[in-house]
Amino acid sequence: MDFCVSIATQLILDQVKNGSSENILTSPMSINMMLNMVASGSGGKTLEQFKEFLGSEGINDFNDKSSIMMSLLASETAAASSSDETETTKPMPKAMFDGAPQNPMPWESPYSSLRELPRKKRQRRPPLFSLAKALWVDNGFPLIPSFKEITESIYKAQVKNVDFRTQAEQVKKDVNSWVENETKGLIQGLLSPDVELEPPLCLANALYFKGAWEHTFDISMNLDKKFYLLNGETIEVSFMTFAYECRSYASFDDYKVLKLPYQSGPQCTNKQFSMYFFLPHRRFGLQDMMEKFNSDRTILEPKHLHLDEVRLSKVWIPKLKFSYSVDAIQLIEDKGLTRPFDPMEADFTNMSNGSNVFISRILHKSHIEVNAEGTEAAAVTFVEESDLFGSALDWSPPPPLPSFVADHPFMFMVVEEFSKLVVFSGAVLNPNE
Repeated sequence: MDFCVSIATQLILDQVKNGSSENILTSPMSINMMLNMVASGSGGKTLEQFKEFLGSEGINDFNDKSSIMMSLLASETAAASSSDETETTKPMPKAMFDGAPQNPMPWESPYSSLRELPRKKRQRRPPLFSLAKALWVDNGFPLIPSFKEITESIYKAQVKNVDFRTQAEQVKKDVNSWVENETKGLIQGLLSPDVELEPPLCLANALYFKGAWEHTFDISMNLDKKFYLLNGETIEVSFMTFAYECRSYASFDDYKVLKLPYQSGPQCTNKQFSMYFFLPHRRFGLQDMMEKFNSDRTILEPKHLHLDEVRLSKVWIPKLKFSYSVDAIQLIEDKGLTRPFDPMEADFTNMSNGSNVFISRILHKSHIEVNAEGTEAAAVTFVEESDLFGSALDWSPPPPLPSFVADHPFMFMVVEEFSKLVVFSGAVLNPNE
């Protein structure tokens, strides 16, 4: 997973350096799952390179790690719960975000005279999370029986036999239809008309996630404020907001981190999804922050973030809705994993009887929507294998409460807390894109 997270952070850094204003989204988990699956069909030096870069000891290790990812699909995650809960909140006038006192007395909360009102009971909604895989295999290149068993038993993948030479267009339609169905319509047209499919096989991995915030935003508190782009321009953006509430937070030399958890079912004790926001202190500090993350992979590991429950004066998060697509081969090769994509060096003799089989394309497309209720996201990884052919007595004003105002480009991740798997990773350069 570290390797795939590093691919994601490198992509963000490259895009920022190139002056792109496009929002970025990938699923390290989806890419990792697909690489594990094709690695289990590799051999010789190709297998050795997969082992080195994916941090695995062998084919069994690839499959064991993928089984952990598949375990996130247990019914508890997708099942709705009937339990209700009541929360209390203090209504805050919109004006407070611009003019409220930043330094309340130690014994008094701003607007403490406001009566606490119970929020209406709401049904807890554990995240909907699905991960589906499928292979379209040319009739002339049957899968090795052991690989076919792995794909069906470990990865729960559908295997479909087709004729690429005479039914390529129909296969393309089938792939697009399958992807659209598995991502609940969020990802459409994965394979564009100019994509040409060739034997011996192609693989697709579709991931869908929808989670409701543990603490939902009050849409009446949305604000339209400026967002500062990396090119120096500003745009008007709709922000979700709350104020004077405690959240998991940490501040470092160059950036700050905020964690917002998603709801989980009362019977679900081994799964917890959260969204992490990484915000540079400086408005144009995203590149420096990504340089730091790329130089040390461990920085992004949740166990190294040391978040505390901190009372924040205000939190602004822009509403998001965007898609992103990329051919991941160049990103993977730049990290040093090259043999699977080289027609002269690739060894997939444990996958198919075809000669000189190599990976010619890894299309990765993702979509995310973040609003007051929560997050809905999807990702697809498509792999095509080709044949060569202070005290009250001495009182002084307390320091200002920290805030988290994401009004300039930032990075984010959706993480499953127990397994530490990174489901999605991305960067917001322009919320209106």
